[in-house]
Amino acid sequence: MRRGKKTKKKFVKAAVLIPFAATVLYFSIALFFSCHFYFNTVINGEDYSFHSESGVRKHILDMSDNYVLKINGRNGLTDTIASSDILMSIGVNDELSDIIRGQNVLLWPLSLFGKSEYTIGAMVTYNKEELEKKIDALCFFKSENIRQPRNAYLSDYTQDGYRIVPEDKGAVPIRENIYTAVEEAIDALAEDVDLNEKGCYKDASVTSEDKKLQKECDKLNRIVGTTITYKFGDDTEVLDGNIIKDWLVVDGGVVDIDAELVREYVNSLSRKYDTWGKKREFLTTGGELITISEGEYGWWMNRADETQELIEQIKSGQGGERVPLYMAQAAQYGEDDIGSSYVEIDLTSQHLWVYKDGQLVEDTDFVSGNVSNGNTTPVGIYSITYKERNATLNGANYSSKVNYWMPFNGNVGMHDASWRKSFGSDIYLRNGSHGCVNLPLEKAEAIYGYVEKGEPVIVYGGQTSVPRADKAQEPETQEETETAVPDPAYEQQMPILTEAVLIQ
Repeated sequence: MRRGKKTKKKFVKAAVLIPFAATVLYFSIALFFSCHFYFNTVINGEDYSFHSESGVRKHILDMSDNYVLKINGRNGLTDTIASSDILMSIGVNDELSDIIRGQNVLLWPLSLFGKSEYTIGAMVTYNKEELEKKIDALCFFKSENIRQPRNAYLSDYTQDGYRIVPEDKGAVPIRENIYTAVEEAIDALAEDVDLNEKGCYKDASVTSEDKKLQKECDKLNRIVGTTITYKFGDDTEVLDGNIIKDWLVVDGGVVDIDAELVREYVNSLSRKYDTWGKKREFLTTGGELITISEGEYGWWMNRADETQELIEQIKSGQGGERVPLYMAQAAQYGEDDIGSSYVEIDLTSQHLWVYKDGQLVEDTDFVSGNVSNGNTTPVGIYSITYKERNATLNGANYSSKVNYWMPFNGNVGMHDASWRKSFGSDIYLRNGSHGCVNLPLEKAEAIYGYVEKGEPVIVYGGQTSVPRADKAQEPETQEETETAVPDPAYEQQMPILTEAVLIQ
């Protein structure tokens, strides 16, 4: 019984002492936090848990001797300013006391489960003159570390076109901005400061993100990316970026094309491939190789219009095969631009032949212009201007109708001459036409069915004069002195044809 009573007394005693001890401990800790900082207290980034106000104050004041600001610049350059360089000292205001007074000591266990962060202002003082000197001595201001910025720009043309060359930021420090950034960092007792982030350098005024530069680059690439192909028979001329790049004009971001350079390119094509007005060799049906320099036939490029249309096509960026604009065209490209379909007129024999795809399809005698009165049919190479049925040929004092009218040189053409009873021989010397080629009706009909607009007509041979003693015979009928009235469309071409001769 006694042992049980003793055990019971010990239990009662423990039940009283343990809560009492816990209470004493709890309030002892509470008393401790009345002049120390809670668990997990962070001030200005430093953990000051369990530190006293005086200890924290001393620690902050001790930083005056050890403080160093690291300054980061461009191109990996760094420099430092130590507290001793500027005679710096640090003071602390009453904010530390306010933090401790703000702690509810009886609720100290709550600090175990959360962090309390504070930022207090330190009273930093330093010698501003020394700071000025130190800043001027920083490595960022040394001449070997200074590099002027360069704007982004467009590269030269390459096979891949144009590209934007990025800007070079350079390294030109702005002293005023650096001073402000350093001063703010010291006042905040920061460990480092980044001059680039603080806007302490001059920058390029045009960057690779510049919308105007990007637009200019895109337009240039669209233009030089255009490939235009001209085909002149078996010959090909390719116009691409390698040529077009030299025609580009860029002014204030506006891209244009030098029209004069394009015109010269078109002129070069014209000089190379035009055949208008050039001498040609022609093998006659009789087997004679003759040279013909007269006439109005051949390829004749419309240089002005072709230049303008070519510029517009390049600007649009639309490539592909292009056919030049022409004032006159031949049957085919190359030295032999006459082709295999043509009308051959021999004034000497007063006979003509019609060839279609190299095959003789028609021939006939004819009567050409009257030599004795100066109405000789002109020699040379021409082309059928147009065809017309039932045309009216008007002269000075007559008006006569023909069934088949095929002009090839102004008012000179082939037509039926129903008023004539005979053709060929030397009739043309004294009893010829006003210059046209008179045909038998049935032959005119056949030839009309074969020839097409633009088909070559080769006229050669013939006498250009007769002896004075031979008196010209009177024409069989009045109509033989006809003057044909050409299609109005042909009349509009006449000034152009005259200009073409001058150009060539």
